[in-house]
Amino acid sequence: MSYLARILIVDDERPITTLLAQTFEQDGHQVMTANNGIECMNKMASFQPDVVIMDIMMPKLDGVDTTRLIRRNKNYLNTVIVALSAKADEETRERMREAGANLFMRKPFVIAKLVARVNQILESRSETK
Repeated sequence: MSYLARILIVDDERPITTLLAQTFEQDGHQVMTANNGIECMNKMASFQPDVVIMDIMMPKLDGVDTTRLIRRNKNYLNTVIVALSAKADEETRERMREAGANLFMRKPFVIAKLVARVNQILESRSETK
């Protein structure tokens, strides 16, 4: 049985947020979207996501700084952060790791692989509770 999670998808490209939201909802998860880091931070407290799928390059507040803000809040220490970016050089990956991302996936990505990785992380976390 799939673990039902709250997933917040943060990306400034609406076709990506729409596609990912539909895919995760079909998989049984509860989904909310945000189009930049500020919107993400405004939704964190009310939605309490188990997983945040975070684009890195966004206007207003990028994914690295948004990830740092999430990790500074003790309420979100167990929130899984999956970074998505077309910019996948080692420096960018390292900045996201240091900010607190659990996983990094390069754009373009295979949706089935992303869903499988997220479900795998959620299932392993539910087994350790």
